[in-house]
Amino acid sequence: MDDSVQFKQLMRCPVCFSRDIDVLMIYAGNSAHYCPKCSFQGQESEIRGMYRDIQKKFHWMTKRLTLEEQRRM
Repeated sequence: MDDSVQFKQLMRCPVCFSRDIDVLMIYAGNSAHYCPKCSFQGQESEIRGMYRDIQKKFHWMTKRLTLEEQRRM
């Protein structure tokens, strides 16, 4: 990466976020998005798809299941 290119903080890195490292932002360059921590590069559509996969991890976090509901699963 060229240090002279100006980057704008846009969103969280999905690779770092899935590893529960939620401190860094991903930078948007001219053609791709880049994470300086893990060196992930990808398009916005790819990142959004990875976000949907991460959301599946937290799907049941806000719902409390009873013991009977767990046994039926």
